[in-house]
Amino acid sequence: MRIERLNNDKIKVTLTTADLINLDIDVKQLAPNSKELHAFLFHIMETIREETGFNPYSGQVVVEATPSREGISIMVSRLGAKLSKISKEQFSKVTSIKAKKKETAKTEIFYFHNFSDMCAAITEVDEKVIEAGKLYSLNNTYCFIIKGESKLKKGINLMSEFSAMKSDNHIQAEYIKEHGKFIAGHKELLYMAANLRRFT
Repeated sequence: MRIERLNNDKIKVTLTTADLINLDIDVKQLAPNSKELHAFLFHIMETIREETGFNPYSGQVVVEATPSREGISIMVSRLGAKLSKISKEQFSKVTSIKAKKKETAKTEIFYFHNFSDMCAAITEVDEKVIEAGKLYSLNNTYCFIIKGESKLKKGINLMSEFSAMKSDNHIQAEYIKEHGKFIAGHKELLYMAANLRRFT
């Protein structure tokens, strides 16, 4: 596997046929939304993060895969990193402005390395945040997944103070849902938090 950092916001990953065989990957099985695709992309993202320091879980990331005779080429790009400036002359020529479609809420993931930190978070954070989330466990890590709606922003930010790490990668959220163990969600999670408060 060859990883090239083309710039601050773009990474190219090249995998040969031998690399794919070593990873036990059959390209034909990488169908959209399949667990094979999620597991493969998660492995690629983690390798990129470890080897280059590029964080594929920060901001909006686009992944483009191009098959070839030699194997497969994957381009990972972070969007919206650089905005082009508009000159005064260009601005004066603007004849109409269209409203930008409201973006859907991002899926946010908070990671807790131990049970105590997770308990501290769900007992301190606003109940509306707890009720809107779902809790999973994966590889001895507790993962709290929630849609980052603006009305919950303050409570979601407080969750960051208790968690070891945070990401907003949709693919990773789907991987956790697919391979993690579901613990509680919504009303059950709220009930769990209420019971924990009795002991604190």
